[in-house]
Amino acid sequence: MDGERRVISLRRRIEAVLALVATPVGAVLALVGFVLGLPELLLAALVLAPAPAFLWRALGRRGTSRWSWVIASFGLGFVSLWLVWSADRGVGLVFAGALLVLLGGGSAAAALYHVPRSEQSRLPRSRHRVERPVLFVNPRSGGGTAVRTNLVAEAEARGVRVVLIEPGVDLRALARAAVDGGADCLGAAGGDGTMAVVADVACEYGVPFVCVPAGTRNHFALDLGLDRTDPVEALGAFVRSNSMRVDLARVNGHTFVNNVSVGVYGEVVADEQYRGNKLGTALQRLPDLVGPGADPLGIEVVDDTGRRHTDAVVLLVSNNRYELSPRPGFGSRPSLRDGELGVVLVQPGAGLLGPVEVSTWQTQTLEVTGARTLNVGLDGESIQLEPPLRFRVLPGVLRVRLPVSAPGLSPSALRPRLGPERVGELWSIAQGVPPGSLAVDPLP
Repeated sequence: MDGERRVISLRRRIEAVLALVATPVGAVLALVGFVLGLPELLLAALVLAPAPAFLWRALGRRGTSRWSWVIASFGLGFVSLWLVWSADRGVGLVFAGALLVLLGGGSAAAALYHVPRSEQSRLPRSRHRVERPVLFVNPRSGGGTAVRTNLVAEAEARGVRVVLIEPGVDLRALARAAVDGGADCLGAAGGDGTMAVVADVACEYGVPFVCVPAGTRNHFALDLGLDRTDPVEALGAFVRSNSMRVDLARVNGHTFVNNVSVGVYGEVVADEQYRGNKLGTALQRLPDLVGPGADPLGIEVVDDTGRRHTDAVVLLVSNNRYELSPRPGFGSRPSLRDGELGVVLVQPGAGLLGPVEVSTWQTQTLEVTGARTLNVGLDGESIQLEPPLRFRVLPGVLRVRLPVSAPGLSPSALRPRLGPERVGELWSIAQGVPPGSLAVDPLP
């Protein structure tokens, strides 16, 4: 590992120098320009400030109500631009400074966003060569990804037996039959719903699992650090691989690798029009499901502080938490091995804060009570569940084989951690000296 970290490329050194120079120079220029442009620039900033809140307020509304907030937001934007235009001095410096700050921030992210090959070697190498692997392929997933990439032939060329998933087939029974017939490794190529079923059987029998991203979103593959655009590369895990153990989660006997959504997504995927027009159906149903007039789900949830929630309009429970802060890695999970469920609960909001209030917490178990059957989106598949919904995490139960090219880290685990504490690290990189610590979050 030390040998890998001794070499700092010229590109990274240049990026570090740009970050250290452009950021402070840009900030000073912007500040000087802002002072020179007073009072117009100050008024422009004050006028523009409420615009994001107005756009947020428009979420979940229909017709005149929605457009009134949108128009108000854009109106503030135009007034702000007019004030900037009318400023005699300082505007050019502000824009030049802002561009330099953006350049410096991007350069810092590029310099720190570096995963040496040695980071991959921290994953243990799979000790046993699989002799009778089986891959279950859904040829319809992802608009026919498996067909476009010639996945079946590529898998068979690597000695993998392929089973095509036909409509209406009992996939769980097929997977169990494969292991009973001697399969020593199971793989799935399809959507996350397919992944969950095959992974659950692999966990049940104690055989390793291979994830081949051939669906639409491939969230599980993303958080395993796989290249979602190259399902053929993932087939390498059947031949030569690293290994890691990850968590699964379960609700009322159903296993999921990603999440269970009660509310918006559960209702949308249950809509008969969803499969034919996913985006249009979601936009059409959204105002009714999370808007000001949305009906509560009729469930009761107690959070980690003991607070009881009874008016939720959305509940999302995930296998490990999602990164929801607006920064690199948004929407992925920093780890699949924390041994905790991530919970996101949305309730009606009040005032200018917007139409909803969002609560998040982590827990190992969760019970959701209610009086009626709930439409649930379980890893993208629509099912109905009867309350109480009992969620629990299953720590480290699934052994996953990854191609040696995959770091096993999600985008949120790999995100560059920018902040004052990174100045010293950038200075080290600029000098060509390895920084004292890796600029990625620790391997989960």
